[in-house]
Amino acid sequence: MRFALLFLALSLSPATAQERVLTAERASGYDGIISQCVTLTRESFANDMCAPLATSVAGMASKAGLKHRHLGLTEWGFGTDVFPPTPDDLDFIAPLNLTFYIRATAGPNSGMIWASLYREVPEGRLVLWEDSGIGAGEQSVIRDGLSTGLARKLEPVFDALAEAN
Repeated sequence: MRFALLFLALSLSPATAQERVLTAERASGYDGIISQCVTLTRESFANDMCAPLATSVAGMASKAGLKHRHLGLTEWGFGTDVFPPTPDDLDFIAPLNLTFYIRATAGPNSGMIWASLYREVPEGRLVLWEDSGIGAGEQSVIRDGLSTGLARKLEPVFDALAEAN
């Protein structure tokens, strides 16, 4: 009984969430977004999230006054594990990278997508913003819900980039 009451008390305590906010101050000085999807699954319902995310990013980048280039979808975990190369004809001076990492299973259906907005620095990557989503259930609901939900989470990020621009 004591354990059940302790568990109940702990579960009702307010939780502190990690803030995922990009300020205009931290978002200043960038002129473009290079987006890409990295998949760690061959489940098509999950990989189908890449195209709507790329479309959403293109629209938000344009609205924010930023250039955008989408590098497409690449597989990891099947022998390649390399990011798509940055095109030579890229006319960005100070781009940010936005990578969507996709995982999924079938039977039961579940999917996860993690987004990371970062810039390349000599030491590696400086992450400016990250967020993720997870879903289980019908494949179409996972696909549509995660791609739409993550695009909504990116709206304030692009608002900060627009304000800084």
